[in-house]
Amino acid sequence: MTKDRSLSYEERLQRLGLTSLETRRLRGHLVFKIFKAFDNIKYTQIFTMSDTRLRGHILKIYKPQVHFDI
Repeated sequence: MTKDRSLSYEERLQRLGLTSLETRRLRGHLVFKIFKAFDNIKYTQIFTMSDTRLRGHILKIYKPQVHFDI
């Protein structure tokens, strides 16, 4: 895809199917607040935690693999 400077930021995001930086930041803040118990929501109600302890920390979110049958 070539860079088209004539398109606005919103138009480029829409063409690429991406969310804005502001939306990503809000989503990140919400996840942080849920995990740190700043809201009255238990993170286990929303997220499935990973059961592997290979690397990192205990607050890893499980991300299921997607398989496409082509």
